[in-house]
Amino acid sequence: MLLRGLVRHCPRCGGGHLFANWLTMIPTCPRCGLRFEREEGFFLGAIVVNAAVVLVAMAATIGLGVVLTLPNPDPVKLSVLTVAVAIGVPIFFYPFSRTVWSAFDLWMHPLEPEEIESAASLSSTRAP
Repeated sequence: MLLRGLVRHCPRCGGGHLFANWLTMIPTCPRCGLRFEREEGFFLGAIVVNAAVVLVAMAATIGLGVVLTLPNPDPVKLSVLTVAVAIGVPIFFYPFSRTVWSAFDLWMHPLEPEEIESAASLSSTRAP
């Protein structure tokens, strides 16, 4: 499931095309009917995943920047590069964080029988 999430696919069925654009995820999987926002505030976990990735990227940027420029690291250049990473990484990783969080949540909290029925009815209404 996690690997499916890492490539922006549905954690349940592996179906793709889950985003209307880079920042807008559709509410249900077009293939299996899985509703992604399973409860109010569901995607707060995705924000935590995104924040963790940003923190790791910033730490790696600073660490590599210092190591590669020893013995005289330039703090201004390192700061500018780290700010660029802090702005760019969350925008780039945002859709991945949503599908990764969906996969992680599905693993921790499997679908209830009524969610399975609801998804099945949604996917059957979409069939040609």
